[in-house]
Amino acid sequence: MKKNRSIIAGLVLIGLAFGLGLTWRWVQETPYYSLYQIGASLKNRDTTTLLTYVDLASILNKQVSGSLSSLLSPLGPSESLKKIIGQLGDLTIQLTPDVNKGLTNIISKRIRDYLDNSQNPTLPSSFMLLTLAEVKAKEDFALVTLKYAKEQLRLGMKKQDGFWRVVELNPEDLRKLLTTYLFKQPQ
Repeated sequence: MKKNRSIIAGLVLIGLAFGLGLTWRWVQETPYYSLYQIGASLKNRDTTTLLTYVDLASILNKQVSGSLSSLLSPLGPSESLKKIIGQLGDLTIQLTPDVNKGLTNIISKRIRDYLDNSQNPTLPSSFMLLTLAEVKAKEDFALVTLKYAKEQLRLGMKKQDGFWRVVELNPEDLRKLLTTYLFKQPQ
């Protein structure tokens, strides 16, 4: 009788461990896990982990393309411009690999410098990022909105190599947040 209880207890423990392992594996493959890692890397000032989950090269290409579109949009009503653009089709601007690498290095250094300075604020906890997140995932792409009070940051995440990475930031949201917090003028 006692031997049967030990066997049953052992099997239950093995089953629980297996179930927890599967659950943990599933959690690691969600956008929420990557957001948690981003929050933890900011809190711990760990630039290497942050840049594992944030694809700066993709973000830069999207920002340049988005900037060009916003520059050309006021020119839309011009008939001569419509004729030229109509013949060209949609314009897509992409940085050359060398320019992208150079800009990525500059931004990585700026992020590293910011996080290395213990006087600069970071997130109070990685769970805060999760509580602010609204995630809408479909297949290997997710739209994420981080909202706090009247501020928001909309971003796109893509599943790459078994985990989710930030590949796109809404340019308008990013500009507002950068000017408000990172590049604010001293008073």
